[in-house]
Amino acid sequence: MYYQKPYSHLPIYRQYPPVDTSTFEQSVAAFQKTVVEAGSILKKFAEPQFANRLMSAAQQGNQQEVDRLIKSIGTSTPVTTQYTPSGVLLTIHAQALGSQCCTLTMFLKWGK
Repeated sequence: MYYQKPYSHLPIYRQYPPVDTSTFEQSVAAFQKTVVEAGSILKKFAEPQFANRLMSAAQQGNQQEVDRLIKSIGTSTPVTTQYTPSGVLLTIHAQALGSQCCTLTMFLKWGK
């Protein structure tokens, strides 16, 4: 009969560079701004007249008007909008250090 010696399970130690939180801190700051802007978008969406215009444009498949309405809210962060008969998907792209650092995505249901 053949017996195999079990392998020893020694942990592998790796050298990692020291932690540098500067990029993370800037991403957090940019994301905080994004959350504030998301609040502004939601506040505008709560206005029945605006919601009606937005939903009507989407129902007609008028992406240009949907984009114009979203831009009219006045956020400084780029917002990508997609919609379906059941809702609207907003993606807010934040910038830090000159490049995209983080993304906030919201889906709001408006149909069945």
